Amino acid sequence: MFAAQILSASEKEFVLGDIDTPRPGPEDVLVEIYSAGLAPGIFNLLDMGSIPLFPTILGHEMAGTVVSVGTHADTDLIGKRVRVHPLLGCGHCEYCTSDRDMMCSSNSMMGHAVFGPNAMPLYSKYHNGGLAEFVVAPQANIDVLPDSISFDLAAKVHDFANAMRALKLAELPPGGTLVVTAATGAMGVATIALARYFGVSKVVALGRNSSRLESVEALDPELITTVTFADEDAPPAIIGAVRAADPAGAHAVIDFLPEGPGLAKVFGAIRYGGRIVHMGMNTAPFPLPQAALAFNCISYIGSRNGTRKDALDATRILAANPGQFERLITHRFKLSEAADAKAQLRSRSEPMWMAVVNPDSKSNVKKEEEE
Repeated sequence: MFAAQILSASEKEFVLGDIDTPRPGPEDVLVEIYSAGLAPGIFNLLDMGSIPLFPTILGHEMAGTVVSVGTHADTDLIGKRVRVHPLLGCGHCEYCTSDRDMMCSSNSMMGHAVFGPNAMPLYSKYHNGGLAEFVVAPQANIDVLPDSISFDLAAKVHDFANAMRALKLAELPPGGTLVVTAATGAMGVATIALARYFGVSKVVALGRNSSRLESVEALDPELITTVTFADEDAPPAIIGAVRAADPAGAHAVIDFLPEGPGLAKVFGAIRYGGRIVHMGMNTAPFPLPQAALAFNCISYIGSRNGTRKDALDATRILAANPGQFERLITHRFKLSEAADAKAQLRSRSEPMWMAVVNPDSKSNVKKEEEE
């Protein structure tokens, strides 16, 4: 099969070429990839040395068709359109059985990285992801797709699952006001696109680029107000801009900023009893005294992923109105263009919300369908 591999921790560029097609184990399925999502976070983890096994095939967002199954797997899956759920875990611990899959000590992600201290046995078996023509996955990680969802949209379900998790943790009241930081990225637009399903009546979208924020506002002008800020801006300017949208302040902030002090600067725009949900993996210290959280009765909640249930909940919403969410996919690349896709994703040389990679033969099929 044709694949884009990373050969070692020191050789971080894609190597394109033919490798052996994997064979499914007894409880596995072999999926022919039609679409794989591409996200910047994986390249940051690669740079940080958080990917422990090479050579490896990246791409934790995957959708395609089951072409064969192992001896103990369900033969009825053959020919089905499916999404591969990337989170690996033990399946029976207190976290896996309580909708907190990402906290399992065996947690890792296919085509991604290791998180739990006991993750290597599963990860070493299923570490390859979707930037290839085929992938082997445990049958337990296969979700059959509704007919209304395209492979490209299915590949991006993981982004929407993360947004679902953040919105659930925010516990917004009906008619609530929500601030979303890094609003021009994939996670930001996914969260904004799902906000109305959580009863949100106002979204304040924060970002550093005004023209890109205008595109976000165009998604739902009645819902969205945009605020452009720079790291050097003083907190009162940002707080005032948010409170212009809701003088009482926001009920919650969902923060996807990967770096910088932006979250601390918007803190004063959160009303008493509000919530902060952080998914940005920002390594900067949060420069506010603990007393500020206590006095204002504000909850700070961290989370790094959506769960399987979040993914299934998101899929049901996407299936009911796929066009509303398909428009968030702004870039499509062929697998042979993986290096260019990586460069564009990292440089953000042009506005990019969600990006997918299609094996070259599947790219031609999609083009013919569109024509």
